Amino acid sequence: MRFSILQQKEVIEAGNGRFLGFVVDAEVSKETGYVTAFMIAEPRKYLGLFRGEESVRKVYMKDVLVVGKDVILVKAL
Repeated sequence: MRFSILQQKEVIEAGNGRFLGFVVDAEVSKETGYVTAFMIAEPRKYLGLFRGEESVRKVYMKDVLVVGKDVILVKAL
């Protein structure tokens, strides 16, 4: 799967259905070449009127439950 396709999927917390954001980057292991974590940009408040720094959260692959057609489901963080 291409990374650009992953970036278009919503990341949802499976426990409560909360929208966490979208994938903006990935962490790759130097030794294995596998993706170890996704960087998730949290949604901005107030429709982006206040341009502060973007809050980014790291979600490890062990916490990813399903990569579906439209969403990525992760364990409760």
